[in-house]
Amino acid sequence: MNHEDQDYAWKQHFPTYHFKNRDIALEEYRLTSKALEAEERVFLNAANIAIVIGAAFGSLALGKLKDLTATLAPQVPESVTLIAVLGIAMAAGAILLLHFADRQKAVVFAGRKVIVLRRMLGMSYGHLQLVLPNWRIEGADEPFALRLFPGWNTYVAFPCFAIAGISSVVAFFVVATVLSEPPISAAIAEALQPLPLAVAFAAAWFAYLCWIYRKALLDTHERRSFLFAREIARMLGVSVDERAEYVIYRANLAAHELHRLGIELDELKRLAIHIEDKQFNSHRGISWRGMARMIMSILHLGPRSGGSTITQQLVRTLFIIDQSKLMRRKVVEILLALWFSAVVGKDRQLEMYLASVRFERGVLGIPAASKHFFGEVRKRFTVSEAFFLIERLSNVRSMLLGQKVGETLRRAVETGALSQKVAAEVIALYRSMIERGLIKDQRQMLNRLEREWPAAQRIVAADI
Repeated sequence: MNHEDQDYAWKQHFPTYHFKNRDIALEEYRLTSKALEAEERVFLNAANIAIVIGAAFGSLALGKLKDLTATLAPQVPESVTLIAVLGIAMAAGAILLLHFADRQKAVVFAGRKVIVLRRMLGMSYGHLQLVLPNWRIEGADEPFALRLFPGWNTYVAFPCFAIAGISSVVAFFVVATVLSEPPISAAIAEALQPLPLAVAFAAAWFAYLCWIYRKALLDTHERRSFLFAREIARMLGVSVDERAEYVIYRANLAAHELHRLGIELDELKRLAIHIEDKQFNSHRGISWRGMARMIMSILHLGPRSGGSTITQQLVRTLFIIDQSKLMRRKVVEILLALWFSAVVGKDRQLEMYLASVRFERGVLGIPAASKHFFGEVRKRFTVSEAFFLIERLSNVRSMLLGQKVGETLRRAVETGALSQKVAAEVIALYRSMIERGLIKDQRQMLNRLEREWPAAQRIVAADI
């Protein structure tokens, strides 16, 4: 993709498409529907044929195993023949499962295309969930409702269980036969019995084939680390949004909307890194220093600190539904941050962050925050306004946290991130917001801040 394509990438998301010539779209819809029907038919027929052939091959191999080894015994040792049969059975199982995974991808992608074209043509089934479930193609309004792997209890897993089962049964009998050979059985008799070892091998092979199949059906941004984080969340009882592709898709749309509105993000990004996560560009989703500060805070050995990186704050906003279980949520948050940092670039994370995170209760993203505090969606922010907005991140009680603001301003001035003049402008901006009732100063911290930066008292809010 060239730079021009990247600049207008937001147009490539399906809600922004529009067809003037509906006949072309209708023809494409008909072709795609036929392709979907054909792919589904191929998948089901192939599953039935593969299971029949696999069962026949397995029965034949097991029934003729002794005859085959006896026939080849003069030229080929019996153990070598058995190992060759085992290798063929195992390879056939893996290849067949990869084939079915590829066919399942074709089915899902054709289904997603049908949904996209349906929306482009202006057709939507709304929220008729009881009539047309929105997780099926018949009633879906968004393409990611169709998942590459909808679950182990669905028809998609049936070929996997059948083929992996047949392959494992063959593997069990072949391995049991190999282990029962006098030289081998004598060698392992003291340590293990052939039967338990054969059972363990067959079970491990079955699990491995299932894992191959599941891995082949990972979506664009899914990784094993995401599946692991999801399972840990279930074990800990933390509710997370499992629709990885859809959530990232919506976050991308929100980030592209910032560019469409023409909002300048450079100053906001710089201050977000400075205030929220100085190591953002060097870590992989989590900061060990931040984790140490959080632990010290929990043990009351240091100042209060959440220890969350920008990536952790972002995945918390996007994926974690139940945020009440603090410690368990932190574990899931860390795992999700490690995964998210591996699939989404740093700059895009920052844009998603600014477009999605909470600035006040019910105020999500920079456009909403700009309208809430300044009465309009601004394209440009002064340094003081940018600092003010970033400092308001995750403040759901509309409170002035005077000590935090003061410490953040002092560090920013000491490091050269802000000038004394801009710091005074920030304090004056806070006075303006307090007078307008957008921020509460219950502890009368503003006066303390103004004493520390006396220039703030001489700045007229309208001149900021």
